[in-house]
Amino acid sequence: MIAVNKELLNNSVLVDEAKNLRNSNFITKGQLDAILLKFPGLKQQHNFLIWIGFFLLGCILYSSIAGTLSLIAISGLSSNYEFLLFIYSLIGFVGCEILAKQNYYCYGLDDAFILGAQACLFCGIGVVFEQPIAVFISMVIVGLFCCLRYLNILSALISCIGIVGFFSDLIVEFEIIDKGFLPFVTLFLAAILYFLYAKLVKTAERYYKNSLLLIQAFALILGYLSMNYLVVRELSEELMNVVIAPGTDIPFAFLFYGLTFLIPISYIFYSLLKKDKLMLLIGFAALAFSFYTIRYYYSVLPLEIALILGGTLLSILAYFSIRKLKHKTSGVTFAQDRNANNAILSNVEAVIVNLQVNLKGMPATEQKMPFGGGDASGGGSGGSY
Repeated sequence: MIAVNKELLNNSVLVDEAKNLRNSNFITKGQLDAILLKFPGLKQQHNFLIWIGFFLLGCILYSSIAGTLSLIAISGLSSNYEFLLFIYSLIGFVGCEILAKQNYYCYGLDDAFILGAQACLFCGIGVVFEQPIAVFISMVIVGLFCCLRYLNILSALISCIGIVGFFSDLIVEFEIIDKGFLPFVTLFLAAILYFLYAKLVKTAERYYKNSLLLIQAFALILGYLSMNYLVVRELSEELMNVVIAPGTDIPFAFLFYGLTFLIPISYIFYSLLKKDKLMLLIGFAALAFSFYTIRYYYSVLPLEIALILGGTLLSILAYFSIRKLKHKTSGVTFAQDRNANNAILSNVEAVIVNLQVNLKGMPATEQKMPFGGGDASGGGSGGSY
């Protein structure tokens, strides 16, 4: 099923783990070099900026092939160009297979062909069927296929969006149930996706870890936005043409008010219990958006006063949290994470120190252009240079 060489893929996973151990100072640089020499892996690009460069290069290459084919087709045909989108998609998948056989994985070039092939296929299906639900179904199937075969992380996101879009379109366009149940349906979908993540993360192969983390993040964000008061109210006005007069509110407003804050708080407490950093970050971001939701409709305090009070409260909370966790050696602690790569911070510290040394040791420059005389009222310059 997997397109790339599985032995080299397992070697790449082993090398990534070895690099993490080296960053945590569990192994020496010599041991890491020995592992790199003994276990050759796939052609990967870990530098994000270089990855973007190769991704753009892949997009240019893909569009050049499609453009050349378009010129040939236009000169020989007069109508019905929809099938060209499927040919472009086929070219993209052929390119994916070729790059996979050459052991490219998350290099940028292969990602451009994977995403480009899917985009062309979805556009072709949308033009032919003229129904969003057909596009959403294809997103679920093709996204899952690309995630499993090419180990593409964004394809997992495409599949998740397809699932939510499919059920949302059934409710909004086909009205299989009342539109007012849409937030609860999406919350149910988020719970199912998170349940699938919790089950698969224990048994799935190591190289699917990032895709599963993306599914987890998508499920958490979807679950929160499904019950967020601002999102529900705005979508109610947009999709159901609900007119909210002054002094009135949306149905079950009290429930959405409560869950707007209860869901982020539950994320934070559960993440601390399970030591889940991703959930913790999403919980804090969701809590901040919850405060924004209330201020969007109700201005309790002036903005500057609210920012000052919020910053003061966060500073106090951070101070007492640090004092409480500073001497703990297990569980949630304030100790340095050994798995974190602090090379960037060390480089920044070195640059700052060097700048300070250079500034202190810099000799005073002599003024080469003498100005004329004058007194204080004349600004210090006379009539000659």
